[in-house]
Amino acid sequence: MNSDLKQAKYVYLLVLFIAFPIFCNASAYWMDVKGSGKVNEPVQIRIYYGNIEESGIRVPLKGPELTLTGEFKISVVDGEGRSRPIVMALSGDGWEGTFTPSEKGVYQILGINDTHPVVDRSKTGGINVLPVDYLCAAYAVENTGSVKKPAQFLDIITERQGTRVLVKAFKNGRRAVLNTKLRVFNPENWEKELSLNAEGEAVFLPTMKGLYIIREDWTDQRPGSYKGMPYSGIRHRCNYFLLVQ
Repeated sequence: MNSDLKQAKYVYLLVLFIAFPIFCNASAYWMDVKGSGKVNEPVQIRIYYGNIEESGIRVPLKGPELTLTGEFKISVVDGEGRSRPIVMALSGDGWEGTFTPSEKGVYQILGINDTHPVVDRSKTGGINVLPVDYLCAAYAVENTGSVKKPAQFLDIITERQGTRVLVKAFKNGRRAVLNTKLRVFNPENWEKELSLNAEGEAVFLPTMKGLYIIREDWTDQRPGSYKGMPYSGIRHRCNYFLLVQ
């Protein structure tokens, strides 16, 4: 995808924020992708559930939440738009799957969980929401290009422009609308807000090496009920990672 991805080993952590911000003592899902970046060499994908401590260290946890983590549907899309599902199996403190890229190009690693229970805020006077969460990352195989088009309902694509990062946000295959807000979390978890222009794009300048999380939210305001629990809207959230090296 970018010059950042030329390194021989890639480690991608994509944090899926469910109910708490990353900078507190929170619980979250995250995805770890490792590989050599070479053709015909396996790529390992692992998804965890755990606590994010104040120091930023992620500690995997076991229990009911880890079991529910297996409900994420993971797929890989190659440069020609061909999608393949990745079978994930519970392994130790996370869920694990692999794929082997057969040709050069930039691969999209995608995840969706549309089986989360309704977030019940009725006891505190809040509004119930049904969360739908997307995971999104790019994996370059002997290639320095970028992803060309979106592949899921909410999606984000990035492109390096010198020292800057161009961010393209999409909803249902189309560029997100003018002034849509994105949130960027830097490696120290400081937050910056980006506002999309008329082309559905925004630019930011990374200030340090490490993992950046770019978040896009959109809420479908139609109420409904899921598994017997009413909700006022469906909150769609896409979290995309960018590893700056």
